[in-house]
Amino acid sequence: MAPQIISPFDPAASIRLRRMGLLTEDHQVNNSIVEAISVVQAGLLFSQIFDSCGDWEGAIKVCRRITAQASQVTDRQVLLIISIQYDAIAKPIPEVIWWISGNDALLAPFVRGFVHHLNELCAKEDFREGGGGM
Repeated sequence: MAPQIISPFDPAASIRLRRMGLLTEDHQVNNSIVEAISVVQAGLLFSQIFDSCGDWEGAIKVCRRITAQASQVTDRQVLLIISIQYDAIAKPIPEVIWWISGNDALLAPFVRGFVHHLNELCAKEDFREGGGGM
């Protein structure tokens, strides 16, 4: 029997989302988990952008562009912006973001939290003017 391929857009994906803790047993968004994942993923992307740019100014500029664009588009388009950024630094989109992408109830709080945290990181790093390492 061939393995079944399931995408985030398949109805059965909600089972995986529950296993990951993103949805509760009654299919509600587990906000604390989604918030934690958005913070972790934004922090990781920030670090990966820095690694790719090699300097604070370049990393802050890229992150500021992401947050500025995100304020002007839909949540789904923000996810596309995030995906394009992973592509630009030659990194695959994290699997958890891939699975979130198929569920509108998860998508909105994830991208809003992601952008908010990325913006906070930019503000903190701007304030420190690159003082200290990653």
